[in-house]
Amino acid sequence: MKYSFLALSVLCNSFFLFSEEVSPLKENHPQDTVKVYYLNEVVISSSVKETNDLRNMPTAVTVTSPRQLKNNQIESLTEMSSFVPNLFIPSYGSKVSTPIYIRGIGARLGSQTVSLYVDNVPSFNPSAFDCEFQDIQRVEVLRGAQGTLYGRNAIGGIVNLYTLSPLTYQGSSVMLGGGNYGQFSVKGSSYSRVSDHCGLSVAAYYKRDDGFFRNNYTGSNVDASENAGGRMKLEWEATPSFRAQFFGNYDYVSGGAFPYMHRDSSAVNFNEPSSYDRHLFTNGLSLDCKGNGYSVHSTTGYQFLKDDMKMDPDYTPKSFFSINQKQQQHSLSQEITVKSDNRNRYRWVAGAFGFYDHRAIDTPVAIKEEGIAALEHQMNKNIPPTVPVRIEYNDDLIELPGNYTKPSRGAALFHQSTFHDLFGLSGLSVTAGLRFDYEHTGIDFYTESHGSDVNIVIPGLAPGFVEGDTLLEGNYSKSYWEILPKFALQYQFTPTAHIYLSASKGYKTGGYNEQAFSKLLQNVLSQSIKEKGMKKMSEMMRQLPGGGKPAGGAPGGTAFAAPSLEEQLSYDPERSWTYELGGRYEMLDRKLSLAYAFFYTHVHNIQIVKLVEQGTAGRVVTNAGKSDSKGFELSLKYMPLSGLSCFADYGFADARFRNYQVEGKNEKGKPVTIDYAGNHIPFAPRHTLSLGVSYVYDFAHRPLIDRLVTNMQYSGVGKIYWTESNRTTPQGGDEGVELYQPFYGLVNGSVAAEKGALSLEFWVKNLFNTDYHSFLFEASDMTTGKVNQFVQRGYPTRLGATLRYTISR
Repeated sequence: MKYSFLALSVLCNSFFLFSEEVSPLKENHPQDTVKVYYLNEVVISSSVKETNDLRNMPTAVTVTSPRQLKNNQIESLTEMSSFVPNLFIPSYGSKVSTPIYIRGIGARLGSQTVSLYVDNVPSFNPSAFDCEFQDIQRVEVLRGAQGTLYGRNAIGGIVNLYTLSPLTYQGSSVMLGGGNYGQFSVKGSSYSRVSDHCGLSVAAYYKRDDGFFRNNYTGSNVDASENAGGRMKLEWEATPSFRAQFFGNYDYVSGGAFPYMHRDSSAVNFNEPSSYDRHLFTNGLSLDCKGNGYSVHSTTGYQFLKDDMKMDPDYTPKSFFSINQKQQQHSLSQEITVKSDNRNRYRWVAGAFGFYDHRAIDTPVAIKEEGIAALEHQMNKNIPPTVPVRIEYNDDLIELPGNYTKPSRGAALFHQSTFHDLFGLSGLSVTAGLRFDYEHTGIDFYTESHGSDVNIVIPGLAPGFVEGDTLLEGNYSKSYWEILPKFALQYQFTPTAHIYLSASKGYKTGGYNEQAFSKLLQNVLSQSIKEKGMKKMSEMMRQLPGGGKPAGGAPGGTAFAAPSLEEQLSYDPERSWTYELGGRYEMLDRKLSLAYAFFYTHVHNIQIVKLVEQGTAGRVVTNAGKSDSKGFELSLKYMPLSGLSCFADYGFADARFRNYQVEGKNEKGKPVTIDYAGNHIPFAPRHTLSLGVSYVYDFAHRPLIDRLVTNMQYSGVGKIYWTESNRTTPQGGDEGVELYQPFYGLVNGSVAAEKGALSLEFWVKNLFNTDYHSFLFEASDMTTGKVNQFVQRGYPTRLGATLRYTISR
């Protein structure tokens, strides 16, 4: 906490020590811009792919400006949640997974249904999604399938982040902040021209906090964290028709993770380490060349991710088992686009994309004393009580190391055309596109067990040793071909009003579950011990007087073809069609803007995440038949008075299974088929709501303050169902009850006093300390078999102050 109080003291004192009059942050804008009228801001809206301007695209799009990010205290991707209609980005306890849900479509693990691009460079792993926002020029959120121009993993939409350019903005800034819970942050950046045609920017940041949730077992907070990094961008405008840009970003994360607690508890209570460390490098090289009526753009991207995750997967103080997962990933991508560069009736873009991704995963699992005791109990309870035999593990630790390599590569060709003033009717346009996408993915695996040998114990005889350790080794691969079309019809009534109708196909790649090996290896071990144990038991029983032999015999039953190992590991691609009707209007001299969209998405082979054996054997991605999502979105922006801005964004998404059946057991333990058709898709909210107001008051010729800026926001989401059944797991003969997070809302606010280059801001998040669950799951106790509910509670009230010093040149 000493960092927080020190930072607050420095902030309050510094504001009145400096009063140099320097112009506020400005950027020299090219012609292709969008004006955010209710905040009087201009942001660049050019795109290397789109054949329509962002403000007139035939799809639902939200463009967020730097001032909007600042006013709404958005400093990372997760804080964009619900600010955009039907956008939900929950925090699941660490940055190892940052799922993005749009319109009820998303994924907690595996391939994402919403892709992230930073300065046109794609991120291939959701472990790289949650990064610090610094010097952002704009954030674009395109909702609905974007497969034609972006390809794989864009069923739900696309998030594009663009950073400031040192050729269009020059200046320096320093930010110092602090708050409760040990929050401390410092940022600095400098943008300058090193010559008339060359610009350089450098930036760095550091953040920390003491954590928010206590671990009763250790007596300290479980989620304290640190985050540091830096950015560099170099731009060279060699000629008016050729520009090159190189950027490099580094982000480091270290701290506690997974503050999961029993639903009836207010604190975490587990004994194994729980942490997440990450190194992330992202580099990009962009080349732009303009010709006579066309432009060529090339983007080369490289991303390196290295992380280390430790988890106590039983979330109790008992020593059942632990996991330590390490990833190392190299991702290389190349895209070249050729685009018409004119304002003619016919506009087009064509391009080629290729990538290579190599991900190595080391995931050792350790089964410890109480976990081994639970496994022994499971084996021995199946032995008839008339047979005086007991099975005991030879060691008190079973290690299941696993090394997995997941290489993938792909290529694509795409084209999109837009015809304006169709049939001679001014304002009527049609957009059509097509993409050919190819991908090859695979897995190389090597996993084995250590310490799984057992002893057969029979009274009166020496223990019989049975070797249980086993090995799984091999590789699999598969290829996918996909055609992704798009069609849109649009009518523009005026330069500030249009309506559109569109249809587009989305595609999400299939793959292999490395986390499935924990359970698969345990099954192989169990079968091996059973077969070898029966043989050893027979040998030992013959040594008894009378030559006894074990009761029973080989299991009977009807033979059936078990799925192959590859079938157990793999999951198929997910495909979708999205149909959308929407429009955008600006009225009252552009003081009022309205955007709306109605949508319907049909998904085939939807991918979901399932907990294996109620969380005791990891989690895997599997296909769950068909689903659909339908709903609407509404955005209102209004500036009734000079300096007063209001906004409202609402999204409704009804996402449900349409054809999904699973095998389960009834209350008597007999196999039954369970039909989930009509159930809500878990983890995706039905409603998102964001309301806000901003007011800027200018003090004329006052010595201490130039202006006062106040902001207040309300953001809400819900219902969120937590399981495919939408209910708790039946126990003790009951049928379970509905299991969901009700709709909840958070209130955030800030007040900033500005004097020249200085700004002192006081802020608060979750003002009323609203209690909610950001995550809930069920897991079985390995000893009793009872199903428990574990939750991650939402962050409590956070407050603090931020001092900014900005010089624009």
